[in-house]
Amino acid sequence: MNAYPPSSSIVQRGFTLMEMMIALAIMALLFAGVFGAANGTLDLSNDIVSTQGQAVMRQNFLEFLRRSFRNLPPEAEMRLIVQSSGGSYMPTLNFVNAGTSFSPAGPLPPDSSIDVFAEQRPGGLLRISLRLLDPQQTQSLRSGQPVRYANDQPIFPLVENVRQFEWRVFDGQSSRWENNWRDARRPLLAEMKLKLGDGEETRAVFWIPPLLPTLPGAGAPSGIPGGAPGGIPPVGGQPLGTPSPAQQ
Repeated sequence: MNAYPPSSSIVQRGFTLMEMMIALAIMALLFAGVFGAANGTLDLSNDIVSTQGQAVMRQNFLEFLRRSFRNLPPEAEMRLIVQSSGGSYMPTLNFVNAGTSFSPAGPLPPDSSIDVFAEQRPGGLLRISLRLLDPQQTQSLRSGQPVRYANDQPIFPLVENVRQFEWRVFDGQSSRWENNWRDARRPLLAEMKLKLGDGEETRAVFWIPPLLPTLPGAGAPSGIPGGAPGGIPPVGGQPLGTPSPAQQ
């Protein structure tokens, strides 16, 4: 007696073509979901890094401006010039005899100046840079004549991918905000509006130290009888140590 059933009674069944296609489709969907989640996480990480980088760039630029305005020498001159370029208005802040203020490295040469300016880049965004002007270019700027820039003009980029960059100054005498400033005296305040690629708008107001010309007859140093601190007469106009008319 044969212990094995006949071969005809053994049924061997495999996967049909339809089942294979369904399995492959499910695997494709799973892989697509995994790769999509990974790409989403990577894009989010890149956005966070870009946002943090722009925040650091914005903070460093504001600190540079605050420090430069605060250390502006008494004899330095300031101008704000706004020019039209391609349908946009490009502001330029110019500082003459600014010393180490706004300087990328070391004190500026006498009778030279430096620009904080914006220029349009391909794609419509702006770039903020520093531009050094020699004494001849500075003299042309002082006299209101067009400035001829050289091909090798020293330029130091500060901020890239800027959407908005605007300046205006506050005139303490007229109590008005001005979009241009060519006066020999300094304005009281300077306001900047800045918008980087992240779309966040920043408004900052900077106090500008006033010009302090030497007063006539201010030769007596502090601590010497007959002279007040800084050479300024004391209250009442009577020099220190001088007897009053009632005592004479």
